[in-house]
Amino acid sequence: MTDMTDENKSLITVPPIHYFEEGNKYSGSAHKIFRYKITPDGELSCIVWHKDLASDCISQEDIKAQASFELSAQGREELVSWLEERLADFTDEHSEELHRAHADI
Repeated sequence: MTDMTDENKSLITVPPIHYFEEGNKYSGSAHKIFRYKITPDGELSCIVWHKDLASDCISQEDIKAQASFELSAQGREELVSWLEERLADFTDEHSEELHRAHADI
């Protein structure tokens, strides 16, 4: 497992649990192509993909990771930690690309 940086932690945003308890879905992104969608369907289901596309435009083959968590405050915290780990892995795998992209800004 990869060590987490504060930068990766601040890039992941997830609404409070009551947002999901009301049945709302949530999509987020980091580094433009690390994308995730959280769907409350009795539990918190999350998918991650690495394309600059909306979730409705991706195929099953585009999904890089998926997991489900209890629809609770603790489940939300576990989901956030899981996303931070996926982002750290993504950042490690694409570090040169990301460095070049930030240098071009």
